[in-house]
Amino acid sequence: ADKIISLAKSALTLGTAEIRLAPGRAMLFVGQPADTNLPLQTTAATLGFVTSPTDPRTRIAACTGTPACASGRIATRNIAETIAAENADILDFTLHISGCAKGCAHPGPAALTIVGGENGAGLVVNATAKALPAGYRPGYDAARGFSRVAAVIRSARFPGETAAACLTRLGPAAIAETYQQAQTEKRK
Repeated sequence: ADKIISLAKSALTLGTAEIRLAPGRAMLFVGQPADTNLPLQTTAATLGFVTSPTDPRTRIAACTGTPACASGRIATRNIAETIAAENADILDFTLHISGCAKGCAHPGPAALTIVGGENGAGLVVNATAKALPAGYRPGYDAARGFSRVAAVIRSARFPGETAAACLTRLGPAAIAETYQQAQTEKRK
């Protein structure tokens, strides 16, 4: 909320006449002088808002998770930010990060879903957050598990193959094993 308030104040200072909510969790700034578009976009980016259609965060559906949601069991926003920063090159599919099995941010199936539960952060392949995870790791370590999966995609992907197609070819068992692998190695 503080970031939205800061952005709105900046927009009003720059002469924006109206701010409208738009589909896809977007905001429209209407009636400002054209020469203020770039400064407003820069302010939005500085505050952490998505300002480009190529931003990898547009491929991630994440609920508020902990601590904002009483049902959430993992810090979804932190996990999403880490994954987007470290693995943008392979995000050609929808990644859903859900604090619990309700799946509020993305009720439909996703190529991969990281879902918080009593056993930690589960990984669901080609299903919704309600599905039984194929593997688990501690919630604080979910981004590292995803990075292991991303590394396998980078090494196993055929020329011209999408990451989504590579995931399908690898199959849920191999993906789950990779997701959990760093956790297993830590115990040795």
